[in-house]
This record gives sequence, C-alpha cells and structure tokens, in this order.
Amino acid sequence: MLAVSKKLIRTFLWVLIKPLLVFFKIITKYKVVIWRVDRLGHLALNTHLFLIRRKLRGDKRKFLILSPSKNNKSIANKTLWGMFLILFKSELNIKTMCSTSIYHVADFFKYELRLIGLSSPMRMDSKEKEFLLGVETVTFNREQQKYGDRLIDSMPIPKNKEIVTIFARDSSFLDNYFPEIDWSYHSYRDCDIVTYIDAIKFLIERGYVVIRIGSEFSKTLDLQHENFFEYSLSDFKSSFLDLYLVYKSKFVIGSTSGATDIAVVFNVPFLGVNYAPFVESPLGKNDLFIQKKLTDNKHIIPFKDIVSDERYYSYNGNEMKSKYGLSYIDNTNEEILNATKEMHDKIASNRQFNREQENLIQRYQNDYCRKNKWSSRPAPISLGWLKDNQNLYLQE
Repeated sequence: MLAVSKKLIRTFLWVLIKPLLVFFKIITKYKVVIWRVDRLGHLALNTHLFLIRRKLRGDKRKFLILSPSKNNKSIANKTLWGMFLILFKSELNIKTMCSTSIYHVADFFKYELRLIGLSSPMRMDSKEKEFLLGVETVTFNREQQKYGDRLIDSMPIPKNKEIVTIFARDSSFLDNYFPEIDWSYHSYRDCDIVTYIDAIKFLIERGYVVIRIGSEFSKTLDLQHENFFEYSLSDFKSSFLDLYLVYKSKFVIGSTSGATDIAVVFNVPFLGVNYAPFVESPLGKNDLFIQKKLTDNKHIIPFKDIVSDERYYSYNGNEMKSKYGLSYIDNTNEEILNATKEMHDKIASNRQFNREQENLIQRYQNDYCRKNKWSSRPAPISLGWLKDNQNLYLQE
C-alpha cells in the first residue's frame, strides 16, 4: 500500500512539473546534466571526457549542469569540483546551478527527464579513445602551484626529489563513508599494500620519494625510510593535496580507483597493478598495466576464453563467484616489482620496442583487444607481463 502511495505521489508531482520543463526545453534549448560528483572517479573521468569531447568537436550545444551546493558532504573532492566549476563558468553555452534540493529533485526524476529529451548524461562509454590524446582540461595555475609546492616542502621528506605516488585500494574508504551499504561486491578490486614493498624499495634506490595516497582509514605499512611517506595517514591530507601530489608525480602506481583516475586528468603516466575486472584497462596515453588473474580454484582461466562472452563482463565480484565460480587473484610482490621496473625504464629512457616486441604487442591488440566488447581501444599492457602470460591472451 505504501509503495502504491509513493508511486501515485511521484506521478502527481511529475504531471505538475512536466509542462514547465517542456516549456523550458523549447524556449531555452538547454540540455540538463545531473553532474555525478559523489565518487571521485566519476567526478574526474566523466567530467574530463565531457570537456574533451566539447573541445575536440567544437560543441556549441547548451547545457545546464546541476550540482549539489558547495557545502554538501557528498562532493568527493571539492578542489576538483571547484576547478571544473570555474571552467564551466568560462564556457559561453554552459550554465551551472549549485543547489542540493534542485539537484536531488532532478535526480529523482532523471528517468522522466530522459523520456522528454531534456537531460543529457555525462558518463563514460566505449568511445574512450579520446583520453589517449592527452587533451588538457583543468590544471593548476601559478599561485596554486606555489601553494602546493610549499605544502610539499613542509612534509617530512627530502626536498627537490622526483615523486612517485602509490595507491592500494581497500574497503576502508567505502565502509567508513557509506556504512549503510554492503560493498563486498567491490572487494575483488582490493589489494594489500604489503605487496608493494619491493617496488617501493626499488624506487627509493633509484632516487625517488615515494608517497602513499588514498584512504585515511587504511592500514599502515611497516616501512621506515626518509624517502617514503604515508601521506594518506597523515595530518597533511586534504582535498587539494590529494590532487596536487598526483599532478607533481613522475608517475603513479596503483589499482583501479578514483584516487588514481586523477592521473588521467593531469596526463600523469600511470602504472595500473591488480587491474580488475579483466575487461578494463588504463586510459592515459603513457600508461602501463598488469591484471589480476582469474581462477576457478583449480585452474587459471585464460582471459581469451571468456573475453568474447559478455556474461562475464561483471563488476560484481560476488556474482562472478556465485554464477561462474570465478574469483580474482592479486598480483604478487614480484609481478608488481617487475612492472615498476618496466615503468621506470619507460619514463627514464623513453625506450622503443624491437621488432619482436612490436609483433607481440600487435598480436595482443589484434587477437585479443578487438574481442573486448566493453572497449576496443588499444590496451597499454606491460610487455614483461605479456611475455610471461601469453597463454592468457594469445592463441597458440
């Protein structure tokens, strides 16, 4: 009975506001965008892609972008939100409205808004090759850079050294910020920061300062060195530095998360480790990645055997286990170390592939990536990983 009453109320309200919205659409020619700001990855990548496409296509369409107000706690990173907001306000055919109440009403009626052709989504899709172009949308101005540099100089790390930021996804952030939701279906994307230790020591030996970013709720790493700093667990943590440390990094190492999606926005090279689900790969033009393997508890399942079957394109780890008996295996210390060495060499020497290596990469792109129904863009696989795991991707 209660459900019926809510449905009637919803229908009644929509009957009242629909004529006004249709009139607004006809008169103004604006499309309404309900801006996803509650998760950092969506805030960063969806907005970045929207702006890239607008710039590349010379898009003159009119958009009204709806956002919660500045003080709303649901905004994942208010610094990045503010940077995008300033950019929106400089665009001739973009208007913004920051009102939490209007935002929630629009989100409540988002299905109906789509039906009358008033709303336009700002989201990722399979045409993500634009990220590879390295188009700049937002960046830090001179004053912001001076401020950020002063903050970094105040940290207990050596000055004037190149920075590598690292991130290991775990369940602590979601469990603490959204305790009412069961996030276990996302746990397959988690990994243990301890498996990064060998890679961290290698980077320190090469003269880098390694800074850990991510959730302030994560466990500490038992590693004491002047060139390693757990920023994520320190009093220095802020929405500004969450962005600026990535911006200043020589490269970033980490698993799939909003914390590392920032690298794409600032065109910072990214080494993805423990990548999952298996159909995903990093987006940036100078990235590399290695993946979690899949197992049925008896055998490693080659990705090539399931990449053409969309039943396995699941972002729900619990579903993968219950339906197909498949679970993901974390990368080992050695695998992460080897990938880190490759990334360091790539950045330091800009090395070129020989003919044999080029042929192997080309086979991977042609024989495997084109079968990926989620996205057909070239995937920046680690060459060393591919050589060691050809059986996962390539036919004999």
